[in-house]
Amino acid sequence: MDSHYIDEVLKGNSNAFSYFIKTYQNKAFGVAVSIVKSEDDAKDVVQDSFVAAYSSLHKFRVESKFSTWFYRIVVNKALQFIKQEKRKHEVVGEYSISDGERTALNDAIGQLEKQELKKLIKAVFEKIPAKEALVLQLFYIDEQNMVEIEAITMFTKSNVKVLLHRGRTSFYKVLKEQNLNEYKYYE
Repeated sequence: MDSHYIDEVLKGNSNAFSYFIKTYQNKAFGVAVSIVKSEDDAKDVVQDSFVAAYSSLHKFRVESKFSTWFYRIVVNKALQFIKQEKRKHEVVGEYSISDGERTALNDAIGQLEKQELKKLIKAVFEKIPAKEALVLQLFYIDEQNMVEIEAITMFTKSNVKVLLHRGRTSFYKVLKEQNLNEYKYYE
């Protein structure tokens, strides 16, 4: 389906590009906000990414997936934004939790309303390092596989695995610090 719209845009039908905006804007926003940590900044990053994709569409290799190519643009634009703003990200050290704590957290999360869960995930992503939030976003929320994450981020497979591990650990640490007892229901 993407290839049809790519052909249309390349033939001069700029209106056909709206398909890509409608199809990819929400996931692109999720990727961007996981890196830049601000919804307003993420909107700017996504807009810049669509402009870059439109301008570079003639360079797109048809044998690749458009989504992977486009998300790579989003990641690059977000990382460029961070460099420009000279933001500093806190490095979260190794933190271990017991199986019992992990089970309790998983149970509490399972009982959250969907909207509460979205707010909680967004709040947690704002507090963990950008690369970890990005990999968690791509893997769990956008359901990208390891190969796609490697292509989008340009990280090595081992780096993606390390970031997933650290991201999970950071995620649990932040959840624990936010005291999930308020969300826990007792039977």
